[in-house]
Amino acid sequence: MNKKKIEKFIKVSAGVLGTAFVVTSIVGKKKSAESKFENEPDQKNSLEGKKVIFVENEDEPENADGARGHLEAVGNSDYRMGFYEKYIKRGIDIVLSFGGLVVLSPLLLGISLAIKIDDPGPVLFTQKRMGQNKKYFKLHKFRSMKMSTPHDVPTHMLDNPDQYITKVGKFLRAHSLDELPQIWDIFIGDSGIIGTTKKNLDFARVSLA
Repeated sequence: MNKKKIEKFIKVSAGVLGTAFVVTSIVGKKKSAESKFENEPDQKNSLEGKKVIFVENEDEPENADGARGHLEAVGNSDYRMGFYEKYIKRGIDIVLSFGGLVVLSPLLLGISLAIKIDDPGPVLFTQKRMGQNKKYFKLHKFRSMKMSTPHDVPTHMLDNPDQYITKVGKFLRAHSLDELPQIWDIFIGDSGIIGTTKKNLDFARVSLA
């Protein structure tokens, strides 16, 4: 391959990636509002923008993290993102997540096809998670459970939950491949490569006497 062909290849590749980035960013901006329940006020977290404490109470049902208790607001949060978090960290998240989506696109498509063949239905499923400033967002994962799984019962409360895991799902979970769609969550700003600190969450834990 001569110099001119190499230069042409680089220009074409840069053009394709640039176009893909712009299109993905536009789609991501639209999906971001949906994933943060912007159009579903009844789904928003009543503790959003509040300082909270986790009150341990053994009389309450066990949550997905194995803890018993509830969150209580103790005031308004005064947290504001600094320059590093707002620009540098976010820039790193965008570059790395977009690169991950491009490089891993064949794998993502292959897994999607395998899920469809193994157990027809949606490829992805979402979980409501609490992010920065107590804001709810939809966390995306590859579906690893059968469509026949009870939808109104949390996984940790199912009777023998392993019976509902698909063959492909078992493989995905064993190699943490079910979490790959979270790269998209990072790209649209719902999550980050570097996690949120406890300081950012204005969170404390207490025991109920």
